[in-house]
Amino acid sequence: MSSNMKVRVLVVDDEVNFRKFCEWVLRQQGCEVVSAGTSGDALLSAASGVDWVLTDLHLPDQDGFWLARQLRDLYPDLKIVLATGSAADSGFLKEAEELKLCLLIKPFNLEDLIDVARRFSFGP
Repeated sequence: MSSNMKVRVLVVDDEVNFRKFCEWVLRQQGCEVVSAGTSGDALLSAASGVDWVLTDLHLPDQDGFWLARQLRDLYPDLKIVLATGSAADSGFLKEAEELKLCLLIKPFNLEDLIDVARRFSFGP
C-alpha cells in the first residue's frame, strides 16, 4: 500500500453513538471509515472493499459470528475484530478462535481501540 492510501475500515454496530465514537477514533488514526448498523448492510459495504472490520457481537438481524462467517467465506484474509460485552465462555472463545477473530471486550477504552487500529492498519 502506498503512503497516500488510507486503510479502509468497516465499523458495524447498531448503537449509533458507539458506532460514531469508533468512527471518530479510527479517523483520528488516519483510517477511512465506512459503517453499517446491521450485518446485511455490512456485507453490502464490505463488497466495496475494506482492509479490516470492527463488528459488535449483538446486531439486530444476525449476530457478529454469523457476519464473521459470511465475511470469512467471501474474503478469507480479511481481518475481523469482534467487540462484545458478553461473558466469554469456552464455546464463545472456541468459535472466535475458529473464525480467527480478534476480540475486543466492551467496555473498552480509547487506548484499546487505538492499539487495535494501529496493529490492524499499520502492523505490529
